[in-house]
Amino acid sequence: MSIGAGETPEGTPIDPLRVRSDVRGPCLLVEAEGELTILTADALREHVLADMRAMSGPPLIVLDVGEVSFCDSSGLNAMITLWKAAHAAGGELVLARPERRFRTIIERSGLDRHLIAHPTTEQALDALSAR
Repeated sequence: MSIGAGETPEGTPIDPLRVRSDVRGPCLLVEAEGELTILTADALREHVLADMRAMSGPPLIVLDVGEVSFCDSSGLNAMITLWKAAHAAGGELVLARPERRFRTIIERSGLDRHLIAHPTTEQALDALSAR
């Protein structure tokens, strides 16, 4: 039996990106796991934008990308859109736990000037909470 891309042996589609959100003090912690690609970037963007609209006050968002195994230009575009939306609402979006490969993509694209990265989730939450 052949398994197509994105399917389990039972033929059930695999969710290539899982997103969870949790409020931590004044911050929204968004944990992404899987691949951030043209197929999943819209889902991440819409998930976070909906959570931002539900927040009271300026959105302070930590996007934990420590479990993101792959990110393409659509994923970068989604993060830029979220960063811009947070800033437009008087808030901030930072990254937490980017792996070296992920950091390299951010740096080579020049986005590291805007998408500030913290080595741990706690450091990212602390940085935004102190804002």
